[in-house]
Amino acid sequence: MSLQPARIMRVLATAVTVGALALASGCSPYKIAGNQMMKFSEKEMVPYLLGFDDTAMGCASGEALTPLLMTFEAVGSNPNQMAIMVYTAAALCAEEEALAHELRYLRAANQGNIPEAQDARIAQKRAHALAARRQYTAYQRFVMYYGETPAGKCPEELDSDFDQLMFLVGLISGVQSALNDSQSDQAVGVPRDIAAKVERLAACVDSKKWWGLPQGIRAALWNTLPMIAPPGAKPMETLARVAKQGESQGVRLGHAMWALAAYGNGDKELVKNIIRDFAAAGKTAKLDANFRMLDMMAEQMILATSDRMWTEATGTRTPMGGLGTFWDDKPKSAGNIDDLL
Repeated sequence: MSLQPARIMRVLATAVTVGALALASGCSPYKIAGNQMMKFSEKEMVPYLLGFDDTAMGCASGEALTPLLMTFEAVGSNPNQMAIMVYTAAALCAEEEALAHELRYLRAANQGNIPEAQDARIAQKRAHALAARRQYTAYQRFVMYYGETPAGKCPEELDSDFDQLMFLVGLISGVQSALNDSQSDQAVGVPRDIAAKVERLAACVDSKKWWGLPQGIRAALWNTLPMIAPPGAKPMETLARVAKQGESQGVRLGHAMWALAAYGNGDKELVKNIIRDFAAAGKTAKLDANFRMLDMMAEQMILATSDRMWTEATGTRTPMGGLGTFWDDKPKSAGNIDDLL
């Protein structure tokens, strides 16, 4: 099909305009395209994805978009801030794979199937290594964008809500990279001083504004590494308050951090109560539609913890629709027989 003359002129005018802009700015058209891509990602793509409620599609988007965004670095664009988000999202896929192999390991171990258990553990460590590598890359890009901030100071690039959100995502990826690397037998070699840096930098963002998440990050690290906690710190009490704050603001990431800390402490009864509370809040709390993806990520983390506990006890995951229930729950009373007559 041939182009009409008017359409040809529009195409030529567009090409000339792009070329003129490139020459005037001293940049290649690819760099201009890359800069526009970064702006589009910040203004349109990321807000859309944050309001999405499908974490599997979110992680798949991270895997698919990361190579595309990073190619613009070769032509002079700066993708560092967006790299924090896409590498972190891509790591979710690897973490889900690690969980699947962990549950396979638990089932095989319970059945005494040693070769299957060994194979599952190897596959689990490989998936943890992949997650750690992606998260550590996200953290490295975080440092490249926000800089190495001296103790007692905060980065200057925290003026906008988007900057603050990406800052928090970078901090979380730093912590997660160290945790996943530990579970992969240090296959990636993530530096151990990340935790102390993250604990300090988390204080740079307002906890009241961001669902208590910055304070929750700090409290979770205090629970894991008491040597970096301030005098008189009570991390589990702090995490409980953070969970309630997040619930009231419509993003329940605090519950996920609280549950993981309790699970790490071996307090299974507290973990059950946190999961019950999370499930109940999902029915009553007004969730923030602008950050639905983050709340769904919290739900995936809570469900993963529940699945571990169910699989350890019964060999199967949490039943469909059964989040907040447990294998040893007492059956509900049928009531007085006279009330049924």
